[in-house]
Amino acid sequence: MDLSVDHFSCGTVGSISSDSDSQKDSAEYNPLVSLLTSPKQDFRIISKRSPIFLIFVTGVLFGGVCTLGLKKSIDLTAHAISHLRGEDILNESENEAKKIILSSDGSTDQPKISWLLSFPNSGTSYTSKLVKIVTGYKTASNYFGAEHGRNVSGFSTPVFPVSTQGPFWTDPNDDRFQTPSGGYVLTKSHCGARCASCKPDDYIENHHLFLKDCLKTEYIMRNGNGGVTKMKGHYDKKLVSRAIHLIRDPFEKRNGGVTKMKGHYDKKLVSRAIHLIRDPFDNIVSRFHLAHKHSERRKELKILAKYPKSKEGFRDFCKDIGMEFRSEEKRSKFFDDFFDEVKNVPCYADFFKYLQWHNLAFTTTWDLGIPTMLLHYENYTYNFNGTKDSLLEFLEQEDNHDPPDFIRGKTYRHYFSKEEVQAVFSMLSKVALQETWIHTKHYFD
Repeated sequence: MDLSVDHFSCGTVGSISSDSDSQKDSAEYNPLVSLLTSPKQDFRIISKRSPIFLIFVTGVLFGGVCTLGLKKSIDLTAHAISHLRGEDILNESENEAKKIILSSDGSTDQPKISWLLSFPNSGTSYTSKLVKIVTGYKTASNYFGAEHGRNVSGFSTPVFPVSTQGPFWTDPNDDRFQTPSGGYVLTKSHCGARCASCKPDDYIENHHLFLKDCLKTEYIMRNGNGGVTKMKGHYDKKLVSRAIHLIRDPFEKRNGGVTKMKGHYDKKLVSRAIHLIRDPFDNIVSRFHLAHKHSERRKELKILAKYPKSKEGFRDFCKDIGMEFRSEEKRSKFFDDFFDEVKNVPCYADFFKYLQWHNLAFTTTWDLGIPTMLLHYENYTYNFNGTKDSLLEFLEQEDNHDPPDFIRGKTYRHYFSKEEVQAVFSMLSKVALQETWIHTKHYFD
């Protein structure tokens, strides 16, 4: 097995070597409830856009096809007309971004943003924890949730005070972690096209909508009545490096004076990205485990009994969720070439979401022209120190403390038959862009 942490390259390429190795996006959403209620690493940094990687885009508003690569073509524009949604929001970021740049003192030791892009349950939590523990510095997130802390006043703390809609520190009150004065702040973003229990119209996206979701945030703030407000937002793709722009969408009041809001930050704030990839079979089963965890926390005994945390529980869950949306997926042109092959694969639609998500993640980082590191989750097992060192080098952070334990053995290939694995491989060969193909085909060796 090739144990290298591979990274895609476009245009002029530099290399750094190490000898060691909503959609229903709320943390509260549970698809289980939905069903019952209805050793040498080498990474390359992208330094310029390249027309060779992506021949993009020919789009027809009503059902057109986007040509997205030399190796494969995939229609990603079923919702192309919806690219107009939020266009004004992204454009309005410019003036605010200029204000942020003008207010900067020009110092080079200010932290910048590096996205941690991952399909949910790819190893995001461990990667964020690793960076936070070994550096002693805070990390950030787009989302309000268990890992997204609040300050002593009870609301979210933005990384940049002038960017009140995010991103936000995950642990603003923890004295063990300091605010970094330089390098890159690791910032969690799951982007879009990832709903857990939904029909094709909800998860098939184009590049524009995916980028918007990469910049969306959820956060808590006080409202005018002295209550607390939960907000959603996004920042512009360029935001990670220099600029931050904040725009609020209409909010929805909740009990106890808490309001869920929408927001975003400017894309100019994003300077670089780490693209995390996990074995698709382990990734899909882990999504089920997360839903199971939510049910345990809520003491949903009927759901836990129907879908135990086991191979059988997983397959029963996938069977039920597959039947719920099978008719829509069978009619969808996006499944034309492989529906009959994959229809009996447990959670077959999640494998499509996984492949589409990575296609769009590669497209997004290429389009932004930001340096990107490809990190394969399994390399924590095969070359932990090398993976850690490469990660910190990319973030320009120091290794100051011992790392947290990494739990090995979370593999679930045995949940699937050989025929099912081959069916997923066939779909991969038809759907994956060239870079997605290069960085995932080894999972089928």
